[in-house]
Amino acid sequence: MRELRFTLIADGSSDATLMRIIQWSMDDLYPNCINTGVFADFRSLQKPPKNLKDKIRDAYHYYPFDILFVHRDAESTDTKQILDFRVVEVMKQLSDEEKEKTVCVVPVKMMEAWLLFNTEAIKKAAGNRNYNKNINLPSINKIEKEKQPKELLHNLLKEVSGLKGRNLQKFNVNQAVHLVAEYIEDFSPLRNLEAFNRFEEDLKITISNFLEKR
Repeated sequence: MRELRFTLIADGSSDATLMRIIQWSMDDLYPNCINTGVFADFRSLQKPPKNLKDKIRDAYHYYPFDILFVHRDAESTDTKQILDFRVVEVMKQLSDEEKEKTVCVVPVKMMEAWLLFNTEAIKKAAGNRNYNKNINLPSINKIEKEKQPKELLHNLLKEVSGLKGRNLQKFNVNQAVHLVAEYIEDFSPLRNLEAFNRFEEDLKITISNFLEKR
């Protein structure tokens, strides 16, 4: 069986953290489908692409794929309206052939919201597994209403780290965010979220198209 190759094009380099979530979903939904994924990092190119069409062109060359994931933050808590808007925004830039290969990843409000449900992962990522105070996370069904998920996650990681002064200033919070995703073994709680369900439904359709053609 030929290996399925997938590539993620994201808003920024820190959003490479989504690779962990995408990989989990691929493996959970299609455990018998061998796959490998890469994050399209164009920063080292002499002329990094600026728009989506150019990014897809370069991804074909440098990060060849069978399925393409395109990330956009919703940047709003108006779930349905912004999901539709962001997906249309991406799809109208694609050819018909590219549309069949593309899955939009649109967290509400932004990527960090999809990490705000696992206290143990936050403790490990902060380097303080023995932290015994309450970690005040929003309930899973309210995550998409959180107005500043990135700020909330960053502040929680700093607090849980227990670091002070210069040590806190040296704390790499962006790396810690990535580690939160790495330490989460089960992302199924995200299936309570409309945005994540939309992502997985689109993924199923795209995978089905791929399997039918090979």
